[in-house]
Amino acid sequence: MGLSTKYSYHQINHGDSASRPETDPRNVLRRYLLLKYIQYLILPSSNFLASVFGMLGSIYTAVALQSPSISRKSTTVFISHLVQADVLVLIRIAELLQGYTDVKLLAGRPSFLEGLCHNLLNANEHASLLLLSCLSLEVLLITLLPAESRGLRTVRWARLACTLIWVAVLGELAVLQAAESLQRAGLSFHGDHSLVFPLLQGCVWAAPLLQMVSRVLGVLLWLGNAYVYYRVYCRAPLRRKSC
Repeated sequence: MGLSTKYSYHQINHGDSASRPETDPRNVLRRYLLLKYIQYLILPSSNFLASVFGMLGSIYTAVALQSPSISRKSTTVFISHLVQADVLVLIRIAELLQGYTDVKLLAGRPSFLEGLCHNLLNANEHASLLLLSCLSLEVLLITLLPAESRGLRTVRWARLACTLIWVAVLGELAVLQAAESLQRAGLSFHGDHSLVFPLLQGCVWAAPLLQMVSRVLGVLLWLGNAYVYYRVYCRAPLRRKSC
């Protein structure tokens, strides 16, 4: 029972994994999901080293996703977008590397670059957590309502969910970055910029609300994903041993 639950969750399995070679791309996707659950549920969000290893895992997984043996289902759509989310970490790595090289990014704007890197890392965390939550919801639907939820667990709905996630995450990123830039610069707009000022001022007002909503939603998603992680990766092996 636990074995079928675990394999149904990923939707990338078609038989007993013991008969597959270790280089099977589907094994790569399973390990990648396990890595992401550990990165966002166990390790602290400020652990930059974990973000680097997660990005390296995403690069390796991006290659595995090109394999013809990978089925193009809703789970694969979520995993591919989970891989894309780690692109947001690259600019943070570039910022660290410039301290050891002669190449300077955004010279003369260190505060802007620092704020941008911070917001990009937050966007990466939020997007990844939301995508993992979609995968967690999928396993619950497969476990509790396998037949009834078949119409929802499609590539079309998965792509729509990913689009909405990116719109929300990038919208939050734009609002926070605009608010921080305006506060740092202390700008006042007059004359020709009279139409721009209300928009930027709205970003300043909306930023604290967005941050509060993100924290509350993040805690709720963490709890939900932790439950699925326990059920799929911890509880299922125990059931399998007892069979």
